[in-house]
Amino acid sequence: MNNKLIFSLYEKAIGNVPIETVFDIINLYGDKCIDGIEINSRNMPLLKKCALLCKKNRFLFRCHFPLEEISENDTVKYLNFINELSKELRYKINIVFHSKFSQDEILDDMINETNLYINNILNYVKKYKLNLYISLENLNYRNGVKRINISKIDNILKDNENLYFTYDIGHDLYDNKICTKLSSLQISKLNNVHIHSVEKNEDHHIITKNSQNLDKLKEVLNDLESIKYSGPIVLEYSLEHINAKSAEEKIIEIVKSFKFFKNELL
Repeated sequence: MNNKLIFSLYEKAIGNVPIETVFDIINLYGDKCIDGIEINSRNMPLLKKCALLCKKNRFLFRCHFPLEEISENDTVKYLNFINELSKELRYKINIVFHSKFSQDEILDDMINETNLYINNILNYVKKYKLNLYISLENLNYRNGVKRINISKIDNILKDNENLYFTYDIGHDLYDNKICTKLSSLQISKLNNVHIHSVEKNEDHHIITKNSQNLDKLKEVLNDLESIKYSGPIVLEYSLEHINAKSAEEKIIEIVKSFKFFKNELL
């Protein structure tokens, strides 16, 4: 597989580590195994700085829509801002979205709310001709709470023609213990992949030679190769699971792990 490998950057997790330091770490420890950044932030100066650093380093710049609740007005501002960055970078930027959460934890309500939410975003992108891809990620039944997972997401993908699909392998493993064979609809809309290990029923663990799911992860990557998936693969690891003292040391450990992933799993 010749997929681009992407570093998942969650602003709140890196704390006070400057974005310039993150790029320095990647260049120092990454062994040329990292091809881009997927950043989760609503901090517009940070987003712009990250985009320009990606341009300077010839990295792919991608976005994960912030996880906290954002007003409709702020969502529009975010979309417009990322669109302006696309002009600077001269390519279409992918934004990953999560489905909506129902207060009553009723799946039908979550599906309906997400359909409305995504449809409004897609209509705005189309109306104003924004240079963006909108991609929806499968979640998992975290802490016993039902969310729109791999078995339910087709309900939304089929109703939104211009919506793409981010397949989160770790979320699939968390729910099903094995990786699901993607539906034909999911394959046709697949433009992004998230991957991480699940250890002791905890999500977003780093992938190493000791990972419990290593054989399953290799198997699903072989499946992706068989369907000729050539898009980005985002290594989405949580810093809280890395055994190091500082955020900077944890970032170094994650960056170093890309070499193992590239050499042993791709």
